[in-house]
Amino acid sequence: RPAVLDTTGRRLSYGKTLVSAIALADEIDRTGDTNEKIGVLMPSSVAGLLVNVALTIAGRVPVNLNFTASAEAMASAIRQCNMKTVVTSRAFVEKLEGIVLPEGAVYLEDIVPRISGGAKIAALLKALFAPMSALCKYRVPGADDVATIIFSSGSTGEPKGVMLSHHNIISNIEAFRMLLHLEPQDRMCGILPFFHSFGYTCSMWCPLLSGFFAAFHPNPLDAGKVADLVRDEKLTVFLATPTFLLGYIRKAKKDDFASLRILVVGAEKLKKKVADAFEERFALRPREGYGATELSPVVSLNVPDVDIAGVKQPGTREGSIGHPVPGVHVKVVDPDTMQPVPEGQQGLLLVKGPNVMLGYLGNPAKTAEVLKDGWYNTGDIARVDEDGFVFLLDRLSRYSKIGGEMIPHIAVEDHYMQALGAVTPVIYVTSAPDEKKGEQLIVFYTQEAGEVEKLQGIIADADIPNLWKPRKENYFKIEALPTLGSGKIDQKRLKDLAVKSVEQRAAGVPASLDRKVAG
Repeated sequence: RPAVLDTTGRRLSYGKTLVSAIALADEIDRTGDTNEKIGVLMPSSVAGLLVNVALTIAGRVPVNLNFTASAEAMASAIRQCNMKTVVTSRAFVEKLEGIVLPEGAVYLEDIVPRISGGAKIAALLKALFAPMSALCKYRVPGADDVATIIFSSGSTGEPKGVMLSHHNIISNIEAFRMLLHLEPQDRMCGILPFFHSFGYTCSMWCPLLSGFFAAFHPNPLDAGKVADLVRDEKLTVFLATPTFLLGYIRKAKKDDFASLRILVVGAEKLKKKVADAFEERFALRPREGYGATELSPVVSLNVPDVDIAGVKQPGTREGSIGHPVPGVHVKVVDPDTMQPVPEGQQGLLLVKGPNVMLGYLGNPAKTAEVLKDGWYNTGDIARVDEDGFVFLLDRLSRYSKIGGEMIPHIAVEDHYMQALGAVTPVIYVTSAPDEKKGEQLIVFYTQEAGEVEKLQGIIADADIPNLWKPRKENYFKIEALPTLGSGKIDQKRLKDLAVKSVEQRAAGVPASLDRKVAG
């Protein structure tokens, strides 16, 4: 039965996938590294999948490193894991810049040729007859043991090592599969990186454990290749982010996505204009979900409506992030008192369920901050309507307290975006310290947003409180809004730049327009 393929042309059945992973696990074990945590630096591909499966079979903990992050972020992940070995590909590493690997880097180009014919036969026999305990040379994992460590995106600070258990991941897969009615005949398009929890759980392990086919391409921004893959392989399930959809809307042909029956997007807010544009072009409406690395990742999801004998149950509500997935509970509380708020009112979103992480690697204090009585503090502001649909408003960190009032950055951004008719982000609102009022709003804008006088006029005419209106001197033009590998805007980078810009202005240093902070 076909299991996986990628755009390098490699195609494996389920049997060959298992045998290849066992043989690779044996060879990796021969490196002599006794550390539980093994790094993986590979793109979304058959090879990347095999390395992850091999390490899991061997009872190790694969740690997929974010190759789109800064050198400092990757070094932090390696240091936090006390990592001695990173499995990678020399051909892949040569395409990356500024990557510093541990001395124990293991290259697939070196170890794969060492797998002899006898080793392949031994792997086949193990696949057919050996019990799991014979395969797991390092340890036989339990349900609550660490399955992987995924480092947070770093969009709001230094990456944190999120420890996810086998139970976390499998429970999330079961809920995801149940809601989307995934069947053996389905065929998934896997473009999300494995260092992203959505990619790791839902693009890689979900197809493998559910018995359906998956096709991988390493670059989700390569719209032409992705469209070809979906069309040629007649893929039916697609997981992406709103940012990636914009490229497909521009470059893919109308019939390229005709085989798709469901498209799920997450990692960032799905704008109505993007959803409308995609549906108009491809006759398929994206369904928005919500999750977090700490939650394995899926928390809620918009799904097709259910109609049984005339009894209808809505599964989707425009603007929402759907209902919580089976087994997952949410509640909305007052950020100050942590007491539940009345239905329909906004507050801090807490999540509880089998998908909640074990904790942060080596950081019990930070774990205790976000986990209390089994409830995970998402740091997101949300509300739940009378039908149980969850509406995500913004990150708590993206609110500024000015003159005693909480100002939502995203609401200010929306006034600009709507007036400009923009689909892609061209404006970002953040904040910097202010001696008199505590904080001040800072606006970063790109060339596509137009001249600063136009932007100032938009907000001056907006029917919003004066405290919501950024001061004229607080507009800064940049080359492009920087993003992370997941497609999210790099909030920390822009926050740091806002603080630096205000400090330089106070010191009399001229502001530099067209700041090159893209990517």
